[in-house]
Amino acid sequence: MKSLMTTAAIGLCMAAANANAETTIRFAHMNSNGHFVNAAGQAMAEAVSTRTGGAVKIEMFPSGQLGENSQITEQITLGGDLIGQVGPGTIANYVPDFGIIVYPFMYADFGDAQKLLASDLINSIETQAEEAHNIKVMCYFAFGIRDLYTRETPVQVPADMSGLKMRVQPVTVYTEMVKQVFDAAPTPMPWPEVYSAFAQGVIDAGEAPPAAILDQKHHEHAKYLIQTNHILDLSPIVMSASLFNGLSSENQAIVQEEANNACASMSDTALSGYQAGIDELAAKGMTIISDIDKSLFSDRAGGIADAFPEWSAGLYESARAAIEAN
Repeated sequence: MKSLMTTAAIGLCMAAANANAETTIRFAHMNSNGHFVNAAGQAMAEAVSTRTGGAVKIEMFPSGQLGENSQITEQITLGGDLIGQVGPGTIANYVPDFGIIVYPFMYADFGDAQKLLASDLINSIETQAEEAHNIKVMCYFAFGIRDLYTRETPVQVPADMSGLKMRVQPVTVYTEMVKQVFDAAPTPMPWPEVYSAFAQGVIDAGEAPPAAILDQKHHEHAKYLIQTNHILDLSPIVMSASLFNGLSSENQAIVQEEANNACASMSDTALSGYQAGIDELAAKGMTIISDIDKSLFSDRAGGIADAFPEWSAGLYESARAAIEAN
C-alpha cells in the first residue's frame, strides 16, 4: 500500500511540475532593435507571456544574433527552440515551390498577395514544409515594397545597370531577378555586411524596402533610389513544428493568435509607411527617381520561372490563376 501511495504521489508531483513548466522560445531576425519587426515581436512576447501566465516566454534576438536566415531556418528544421522571420527564398531551399511567393512583379497590391496566400496552392506548399522539414508557417506579413538603389548610378532603364555589382540574397529567385530584370551582376552577401560593402565600393547597387534601407543606414553611401516596386516583399513568421506541437492546445492557440496579431501589425506599419520612408530617404540626401517606365523591367521578369526546373509543373501559372480567381 505504501509503495502504491508513493508512486501516486510521485505521479501527481510530476504532473504538477509539467503543468507549471516554462517553455522559452527564441525569436530570431536580421533587423535592428529599432525595426518594426522587433517592436512587433516584443509586443507578441509580452502578450504571450501574459496570456499563458508565464508558461510560454519569448526572448528577442535581433540583428542576426542567432545567425543569417539560412542558419535560423536550419536550426528550426532541427527542432531548435526558435521562432523567426526569414525570407521565403530561404525556405525554398527546402521546399522549392515556396519561392513563388516573392516572384518579381507578381502582385498589383497586398490584396493580390492575400489571395495567393489563402489559396490551396500555398496551403499545400506549407504542408510540405511542416511535414518534411519541421518548418511551421505561423503567418505572413508585408515586409515592404522593394526598390532598387545605387551607390552613384542614376537608373531609368535596365541597360543603365549593365555591369554593376548588385547585392542580392543568396537565393535563386533574387539572383535570377538581378540578372534578367536588372541586367546586373548578382553579388550574394549577408545583410549585415551590406553597409560596409557600399561604403567601400564593393557593390554598386542593392534592393530593399525603404524602411530597411533606413534601418541599416545604407543611404549614407547610396545616392539614388529608383522606385521599381519590383517585389511586394512577403515574409513569413516560422517556428519549429515540433516545438509548437509540444505546447498545450491552449498555448498553441495563444501563440498562433499573437503571431497573427504581430503579422497584421507589421503589414500595416510597412505598407502605410512606404511613402514616409521614401520622403525620409529624400530628406537624408538620396535622389528619388520615380519617373520610370516600370514595364521595361516587369516585361523581363517572365523568364525567371525557367530558372526553376525543380518547381512543380505550371507553378507560376497556378499562382497567377489563384490571384485572378476572385
